Amino acid sequence: MNKKSLILGIETSCDDTSMAIIEKAATGSCLPPKILAHHSFNQEKLLKRWGGVVPEIAARNHMEMITPIFTQVLASANLKIEDVVKEISLIGVTALPGLLGPLLTGINLAKTLSLLLKLPIVPVNHLYAHLEAIWLTEDAYKRNLSYPYLGLLVSGGHSIYFLVQGRNCFELLGQTIDDAAGEAFDKGGRLLGLPYPAGKIIDDLSRRGDPTRFAFPIGLQAEKSCNLSYSGLKTSLKTFLVQHPQIIDLENPSQELCDLCASYQMAIIRALLLKMDYALAKAGAGALPIVVGGGVAANRTLREEVIKKYALKGRHQVFVVPFEYCTDNGAMIANYAGLHEDEALAYPQSLMIDAKARLQ
Repeated sequence: MNKKSLILGIETSCDDTSMAIIEKAATGSCLPPKILAHHSFNQEKLLKRWGGVVPEIAARNHMEMITPIFTQVLASANLKIEDVVKEISLIGVTALPGLLGPLLTGINLAKTLSLLLKLPIVPVNHLYAHLEAIWLTEDAYKRNLSYPYLGLLVSGGHSIYFLVQGRNCFELLGQTIDDAAGEAFDKGGRLLGLPYPAGKIIDDLSRRGDPTRFAFPIGLQAEKSCNLSYSGLKTSLKTFLVQHPQIIDLENPSQELCDLCASYQMAIIRALLLKMDYALAKAGAGALPIVVGGGVAANRTLREEVIKKYALKGRHQVFVVPFEYCTDNGAMIANYAGLHEDEALAYPQSLMIDAKARLQ
């Protein structure tokens, strides 16, 4: 293996402790990088009792898991700790945005390796990495995805439209002014009495439901902008449940409950699609390719609706990040670092990297 081609990616921005080692494809090969190892520990079961992410608890769990995950990813890549300096040439680590405690856990591991082994580090904005994870797929190369593209990032904490004009040019077109789409799923799930995280459960129940049965509002519907709002949708669901408390029976889900989940989910998705139209118009670049990434991009109905509206009608090429790279993961961080290798901070400048909680 060529030392110049192996990259370690470290992701600890929220509740996933994830690392990957990838091998970059040869320059000009039009192939995605090869995933040599990819392991994650998700805290969902641990955090379920609190109904969501508790920053201090998440940070402590990262500290417990980061060494075992690092050991595991080295073993899967057939590397020993003494091989790291000989085989790995670059480290990518999430530096922003996220919870400061968890972020610092990953950054401190990256700095330790940089200090001991003199390896350069690329500090990664993991929101950008979510969209650029599309370059981990053969599909992006086979169908000749190119810049610029319109990126829809949908996750637990962010819902943002980007005009991605190049690997170093992400122009923010619009975003949520209150809750993100993922928060709308989880908070709606809490109202329904569903365990955390509720997004997948709502998606599963929705597959058996009628999304047209109940009407829910779309925030900022009359505003011709790319901004989103989900606070009114949650209030509408709460009001509905006060009026129809008999619907909630999780042990024996009724058709009415499935219809309710489907209708609520479709309201979240309709808002994303409506504002996508405004984002495309604001970008003003014709038939832009569309890339959808982030944790909520794993929602099956969202994936289907985006493809149906934009791809099947021949209006745009649509690329959706594969399920395994939707949630926070080390592979997308390693991939982003590989795409930005020329921006790496060499030792000792690498030791100055710090965490930032918010998108700059």
